[in-house]
Amino acid sequence: MFRYRVTFRKEGPARWIGHLDLVRAMERACRRAGLPLWYSEGFNPRPRFVFALPLPVGHIGLKELVDVYLRVPAGADSVKARLAPVLPGGIVVVAVVRVPREAPNLMAAVQRASYVAEGGLDPAVTPAAVETAVRAVLEAKEIKSVRQGKAGRKERDIRPGIFDLAAEYDRGELRVAMTVKAGQQGNIRPEEVVEALLRLGGLPGDAMDFTFYRTGLFVVTAGRLVGLG
Repeated sequence: MFRYRVTFRKEGPARWIGHLDLVRAMERACRRAGLPLWYSEGFNPRPRFVFALPLPVGHIGLKELVDVYLRVPAGADSVKARLAPVLPGGIVVVAVVRVPREAPNLMAAVQRASYVAEGGLDPAVTPAAVETAVRAVLEAKEIKSVRQGKAGRKERDIRPGIFDLAAEYDRGELRVAMTVKAGQQGNIRPEEVVEALLRLGGLPGDAMDFTFYRTGLFVVTAGRLVGLG
């Protein structure tokens, strides 16, 4: 079994593809590309794919990751060349590298994610008001956010999971960059951060009107952020 890490963008029409449909699309593309997929054993054998972290529907992913397992080795450039033309529109292969089979599980490795959110505000809002809103988030001792789950509404404090936050504002256009907790140990949604920024800063607007880009996935090693992929 040989392991290849595919870095890809998910944009355009593909941003509306849910995670399960993305898995199916990747499987179909690998088959069309003639890649020698490694299959599990048992009654219902399946090819092995490990995605780093599901991307919410509607978000744009600039550096998404999936590990593809093959039965026999192939050149990384060959895998990229064969896979790129058969993927659905909006899924663009950026790079392919071979990784050691014994490397940590990709999904389990993710600890943080970086996002950019872009949206409009009332042009009457000043840059100083945006700076004040950013400070309000970063200086807050706790930030309550409510999620609706299967067990009902649940309130939690998202402040410990916000590691970096910055904003650029120009004539009604707001761009927010953030690094937040992500992965199997907990996940902060970028919408929650933008919602907190607007609420604590008293800024007009709705987080649901913003466009969200995931720009990177990271592991923390010796206190430093190390990008995956």
